[in-house]
Amino acid sequence: MKILAITAGRKNGNGEILAKEALMRAEELGAEVMLINLHNYDITPCSGCESCTVKFTQKGEAPECIYKSKDDLDLIMKEWLSADGIIVAVPTYQFMPAGIFRTFTDRHLAYEPNFHKQVGSSEYHRHRVGGIICNGGSTRSWMSLALESIHVSMLSQDIKVVDQMLAIRAPRPGQILLDDSIIMRAKQLGENVVTGIRNYEQVTFLGDPKLGWCPNCHSNLLSLGEPHWNNNGFAIECPVCHSGGDLQKNEEGKWEFVITNNTKSMTNSHGAVDHFFEIQDTMKTYFENTELINEKRKKYSKYKPNTLITMGH
Repeated sequence: MKILAITAGRKNGNGEILAKEALMRAEELGAEVMLINLHNYDITPCSGCESCTVKFTQKGEAPECIYKSKDDLDLIMKEWLSADGIIVAVPTYQFMPAGIFRTFTDRHLAYEPNFHKQVGSSEYHRHRVGGIICNGGSTRSWMSLALESIHVSMLSQDIKVVDQMLAIRAPRPGQILLDDSIIMRAKQLGENVVTGIRNYEQVTFLGDPKLGWCPNCHSNLLSLGEPHWNNNGFAIECPVCHSGGDLQKNEEGKWEFVITNNTKSMTNSHGAVDHFFEIQDTMKTYFENTELINEKRKKYSKYKPNTLITMGH
């Protein structure tokens, strides 16, 4: 089995230390391991051109990025897509994962396994599991979107997340080493990823079951439900895995998020398939109205407000 760790923090910083601890345990259990720090690679930000979605929704072709072979993303994704297990270790500086990780995952649309599967390409479709490590200098209240944002990126890649952990109150490089329990927790995460690979069909979440509201993805976020593109919807939804349901009090009088039987969750790939058809539907609306849209855009093309002059211009 092959396990890849992606880190998005400084070299030998807290996140990379925890990722290495997880990899060392996985290697002890027989895994082939690799570590990639995103800071060592050139990744062009997504330009929002939508060429990848046009290819699979309008032409029935496998999505492909316009930057393919023009930067290092293909090199990284070759390892990412061939791995049986993915561990990501990402710092958070302001509520969310570090920007370099979001730049990396913004380019994932062209590589989404479920989108390739819908157009008859199985190149990227394989069973994979994942583990998430997020580290920062404060408590979860100041890292409130970190695990959830990373989890979304894993679900969109059809990766079953079997464990996730927060390493808090350690802002400086190596400070995490003062807490042996966090080091042991990272070691356990590495072991859980190996367990998930070996028991993919049966495995469920192996981390802390009390980590969050959602019983499917263990996100600590909930949102009021709104109508979906096809008018489906629920009273309360998990904004991470899209499970839908409502709040109910349990026998102890505590509120719980109870999921309905007909929910389409990203944790079982049904949500991603549904999103394929949503993108197809919105693209159809665009191409049916291209002439009208282009005419209306002229107003904004002609408007030239002041802009910032850079040092090189």
